[in-house]
Amino acid sequence: DMDGTRAPCVYDGEPKVLESPSARATLEGVCGDILGNLSEPLCCDANQAEDFAENLESAKAIGLDNCAACSVNFRTLMCQMLCSPRQAEFMQLLTSEVNEDKERHVATMNYYVTPKFVKGMYDSCKDSRSKIPSISLFNFMCGRWGSECTSERWLGFLGATPADGGLSPMSVKHVLSDKDHSTPDGLVYKPLSVEPYICNQDRGSVKACSCDNCKAAC
Repeated sequence: DMDGTRAPCVYDGEPKVLESPSARATLEGVCGDILGNLSEPLCCDANQAEDFAENLESAKAIGLDNCAACSVNFRTLMCQMLCSPRQAEFMQLLTSEVNEDKERHVATMNYYVTPKFVKGMYDSCKDSRSKIPSISLFNFMCGRWGSECTSERWLGFLGATPADGGLSPMSVKHVLSDKDHSTPDGLVYKPLSVEPYICNQDRGSVKACSCDNCKAAC
């Protein structure tokens, strides 16, 4: 793949325990607070965990952590997609392709998620500054839209492959819905429903963001 991240293989078996201690430690650093006990079976392998951690480190380097609510919400969307043992509830494989290694990997998929979570994620990040205080985080995290980012444009960028101006190893269509989605072949998908963190409120160990990164906190 152009940016070095690998699309996941097509696999419809049970979640598996991540055997590699180093991959588990890597994943703990980026998704531990989202996914809970990482010694339980998960839906990602060591390579995916390491690729993802690397990409997240890049996001942190440009300022993702400037507002804790933004960081937790964004990582929730990504960690759930990548590794959640409940992946099959809210992710629908649409098409797959065979790569050079003769392995079948995911090409396009639907990711069902509630509008409330997406709005909350966007709202918690929209005022966030990058590491260069005069520049919005979205200048770096929303592709060609930059500071003109909307929640719809952000999801579009996050789900786009390099060929479409994004960085994702597969094409992900985020389907916003509060209702279960039934397919013609009798499968039912339940949208990922998580209470988003709000940037001007403390919640548990997640502290409210500063006025610089959250206008509601001013």
